[in-house]
Amino acid sequence: MTAFDVGTAGRIDASPIGGFFETHARDDAAAGRSVLEAWTDGRPYAAFVNARSAFASLVAAHPQAAVWLPAFLCHDLAQAADATRIRFYPVREGFEPDLDRVEAEAAAGDLVLVCAYFGLPVSDRARLAFARRADLRVVEDRAQALDPGPGVAGAWRLYSPRKLMGVADGGLLVAPSARATPAQPTGRADAAALWAAPRLRAQDPLGRNNAAWHAANQAKEAAMAVTQAAMTVKSRGILAATPLDGLAAARLRNWRALDARLRPWSALPTDIGAPPLGYVLRLQPDRRDAVLAGLHAERIFAAVHWPGIAAPEAEFPREAQWTRELITLPCDHRYGPGEMARIAGCVMALLA
Repeated sequence: MTAFDVGTAGRIDASPIGGFFETHARDDAAAGRSVLEAWTDGRPYAAFVNARSAFASLVAAHPQAAVWLPAFLCHDLAQAADATRIRFYPVREGFEPDLDRVEAEAAAGDLVLVCAYFGLPVSDRARLAFARRADLRVVEDRAQALDPGPGVAGAWRLYSPRKLMGVADGGLLVAPSARATPAQPTGRADAAALWAAPRLRAQDPLGRNNAAWHAANQAKEAAMAVTQAAMTVKSRGILAATPLDGLAAARLRNWRALDARLRPWSALPTDIGAPPLGYVLRLQPDRRDAVLAGLHAERIFAAVHWPGIAAPEAEFPREAQWTRELITLPCDHRYGPGEMARIAGCVMALLA
């Protein structure tokens, strides 16, 4: 579930924008429900070291169920299930799940994963499809979503907080109701190893040594696997202490600043309706690669979702093509108008 980003190229006189998160800095002036409170909403939950492990625990609890995954999905989450159990379904333009195959072929009790892509709410059309197939177990993947709204009724929810804020790890599986009890992790993660890269970056705000912290993060991500380890105490504490509203407001504000200048190249609708993962551009593949290289040269560490998809590319060419067309620009709470102006100016110059 990790995007591909580059963090070592370019000028050393420009502060880096984007890339993985450093340790979250507490804001004593912020108020409201914490991220943990908002995401769990009083329901039972399990806190694993990463989302693929949390999802794997649910898959293991239903060994006879087929596991339906959207074709536009990274390889990491597919590690949660044996390949013989996995079925893929298409994703329509606009990143909307095409659930016709699921409705027609899924058996009662099958697990169906649906994604809140780039932070957008799951569509009304998808929610209606699941209402018609109330016999399915739905998992709403919110790895890219900070606050996508009410979501699919009766669904499990899956979160991956390190994609959205300054924690080193974590995968939350939130039950659909108080009556459900998710399996709990039984092991302990190596907190020192997980927190090494965020701490290195936090100690280097100007990015003078970004080659070191980028390499440390790449090694950490490469080592991620399906495991029984729990989320680190530090990460869980940050989720419990950080109000969600301020993070959400900053993302929306920054997204709108980029949208005012980059709308012709946007892959997302004008009214996104929820705090986004980032500002998503859609370009022809050769142009995409040139713009991505130019951004990285300016130390704007835009991401690619994803280098490849878990589904067979020959069967799902549209979803495979998106991996060659999309760029996700950073617009999170770490930044403000100055950084958004720099990003937009750089993109426009590269597209001129």
